[in-house]
Amino acid sequence: MSLSARLIDDILPRVERPSRYLGTEWNAVHKRAADVDLRVCLFFPDLYELGLGNLGLHILYAILNDLDYVWCERGYSPAPDMEAALRARGLPLFMQESKDPLTAADLIGFTLQSELTYTNILNAIDLAGLPVRSADRPEDAPLLFAGGPTVFNPEPLAPFLDFFVVGDGEDAVVDLVETLRPLKRAPRAEKLEALAQLPGFYVPALYPMETLDDGRIVPREDGPKIVKRIARDLNAAKFPTRYIVPYASLVHDGVGLEVLRGCTQGCRFCQAGMVTRPVRERTLPEVDRIMAETLDNTGLEHVTLVSLSTCDFSRPRTLVKQAADRAHKDNVSVALPSLRLDSFAVEMADMVSGVRRSGLTFAPEAATPRLRAVINKFIPDEELLDMAAEAFRRGWTHVKTYFMIGLPTERDEDVEAIADLCIRTLHVGRAVRRGAVVRTGVSTFVPKPCTPFQWSRQIDIDETRHKQALLLEKLRKHPNIKFGRHAPEASFIEGLITRADRRAADLIEAAWRHGARLETWDEHLNIEHWRRAIEETGFDWRGQLRERDPDERLPWDHIDVLIPKSWFQKDWRAALELKYAQDCRAGKCHLCGVIYRERELCRHMLKNQEQGHREEEVAWGGEDRGQARLEDSLVPVPHAVQAPSNHGREVQAEPAQRIRFRIGRVREARLLSHLEVKDAWVRALRRAKAPLAYSQGFHQQPRVTFSTAAPVGEESEGDYMDAVLRECVGPGALIERLRATLPPGFHVHDAEELPVHGPSLMSLVTGFDYEISVAGGIDEIAARVERLLARESLPVARRGKAEKRRGGATVASVDIRDAIASLRAAPGEPGRVVIHFTTAAARGRLAKPKEILQLLGIDAEAARVFKRATHLRDAARESAARAY
Repeated sequence: MSLSARLIDDILPRVERPSRYLGTEWNAVHKRAADVDLRVCLFFPDLYELGLGNLGLHILYAILNDLDYVWCERGYSPAPDMEAALRARGLPLFMQESKDPLTAADLIGFTLQSELTYTNILNAIDLAGLPVRSADRPEDAPLLFAGGPTVFNPEPLAPFLDFFVVGDGEDAVVDLVETLRPLKRAPRAEKLEALAQLPGFYVPALYPMETLDDGRIVPREDGPKIVKRIARDLNAAKFPTRYIVPYASLVHDGVGLEVLRGCTQGCRFCQAGMVTRPVRERTLPEVDRIMAETLDNTGLEHVTLVSLSTCDFSRPRTLVKQAADRAHKDNVSVALPSLRLDSFAVEMADMVSGVRRSGLTFAPEAATPRLRAVINKFIPDEELLDMAAEAFRRGWTHVKTYFMIGLPTERDEDVEAIADLCIRTLHVGRAVRRGAVVRTGVSTFVPKPCTPFQWSRQIDIDETRHKQALLLEKLRKHPNIKFGRHAPEASFIEGLITRADRRAADLIEAAWRHGARLETWDEHLNIEHWRRAIEETGFDWRGQLRERDPDERLPWDHIDVLIPKSWFQKDWRAALELKYAQDCRAGKCHLCGVIYRERELCRHMLKNQEQGHREEEVAWGGEDRGQARLEDSLVPVPHAVQAPSNHGREVQAEPAQRIRFRIGRVREARLLSHLEVKDAWVRALRRAKAPLAYSQGFHQQPRVTFSTAAPVGEESEGDYMDAVLRECVGPGALIERLRATLPPGFHVHDAEELPVHGPSLMSLVTGFDYEISVAGGIDEIAARVERLLARESLPVARRGKAEKRRGGATVASVDIRDAIASLRAAPGEPGRVVIHFTTAAARGRLAKPKEILQLLGIDAEAARVFKRATHLRDAARESAARAY
């Protein structure tokens, strides 16, 4: 039996959330391995629900699959139950689309999103059946590489991976496959030599390193610089308008649409703001084209305008108005998560929020003027309080504030000021709105490479707990302030690795062997794995958290982000002297060094910003409120740009039509939960341009209902779905469009138009016909069926809904004998028997296939259940009979 068959038939029905592993999502790319020269697996080293939302993976996946000689697939870290199932059966980790082993790929690329995922990388390599150290791998092993946000210090992972790609990946990934295509059968050493010649590619095994007297491993000072790659024109850069549409609910759901890359705000703690310079943005027509095509191709209901600071777009009001207009047209919500902390942010958020205002986020990071000067984030308390008050006046129910503890030069009074500022924010909010809530999140500062704070000390676990306790003590008397904080252990682990040299590889491997993995999730984080690893390897954890001398050599000195080390040193001194550095787009260039290397891009950024401000002044009138004082800027949003009410959807008119579809699902689609099935159908209807009607109220929902909540594992050709529409369409035409937008395994068989108003679909169900395929002999199964039918009573245990007051679900004994209309066994495929089962409603109850299997003593997980038909009562005929 193939790996794919074993996964689908044996393993996936037995694990939690099998939708994580299907690989059949809409817009997933399937090719034939025989038709391509190179196979690539892009692996996100964390669970699917976190990984599929990663925009970088979507971009590279689309670029590579546009090449006819490449098939790019995806991989994700398995959940603990899946890992256990694979290890118990001796099966390898697999690629999503083909279900082939990871080692069937020529290249496996890991996304470096967080240091907390590094043990997941080792786990994936091991589950693939490869040695975790690159030096130990056989000649025919795939090449393993990585890129992403934490690649700017690649040294802790250098012993495990063959090469790294530093910077933007759009052009680099094409260079990668073009270089390796003619070298597919060449020795590994020859491939790595060729890759080392490419700009932005770092091959650790070929780079000159040296060990200092104190044991630190650093790049030689005369070694070549690895200059980061830059996508110079975002308009020309590929963007995936055929976004992979998830079945499962993701941590970051919906479409992420990158409008701006880079930042010049100059927050000294922010690695992303430093390493993504210079600023580049997409034009307004390009943003609108991408948004329209992506919504058409996906049917997704949410769009997030992605950037480090959306307010820094050259034409921010026009951008938001354009997005709000498009969202209104397509019944979509728009999110602006990255707003500058000023009055302009309130106005911008107001444009897309409509009446569904839950929370508005501010990130002061520090709560005292002195510490804000250190981090280079200027905003007076009064302005923050005025913004919060205005947010509550405009209808938001709560505001979110984010702070960091452990920042350079921080004292206890700086920490206590966080609580004081939150309390003052609550007071101004409650003066406007009685039920005002403040949600504050506090994370621990971790010094990052390639920032002015890369020399700073990091506080340890005990210090973090002390500072969190200070906050908890001051906030405990204020129940309307919700205090959230990061686990001290997570920040500690991150700090062990982020500025380490290659010696950290031994620590990471030891922690993984002790069981460390999936540590971005609190429920899986266990600091004991790391304590044991520290003890076993003798790792100097205090040395990793210490303050560095600005003149000492660093493990990442060979990585060139276009900003010289001397500028970081200068800005570090400015921080300690409490000096602000103004955004160069609002004043003169502060000579970070990028302008000397990418002068044309910097000039274009400044010219575009100046021109955008002028255009917005003409279009909107008055001065640029992005720079205006708060009291001058908090005016009603112009009617032309107000988002429609109900979170981007207009108040619904009376529905015009109801269509009932007979639907089914087979193969992998049977492994989806009812909620996942529902979302898949709604998104398919949206892709088919069905004019869905939506419910009224705070949380509008499409008016799509189903005859039953299909259990995981059940195939069907006889379910029904009702869709209420706001405009009339021909059922036949809609069916054809719908069939063209269905994911694999979903089917629509026929459709009919019904009166708009009538009983709910689920209330019409009177019974079901099933075929259940089980392993065994016909004589034995038939005898069991005969004995079962001879019984007068067939009690089964059923769980009720959980009750909060009683603390759990109720369990009741239910007799299903009268609900069995027919039950018989017939020969099936060799070694299998088909049980034909019909259930009809008796005393309001139906029997379930798993209950029949349980009564017959058959393992329900090993059976295949197929629903042939759903029986519905004729409501119209009953109504006519009553009238007569």
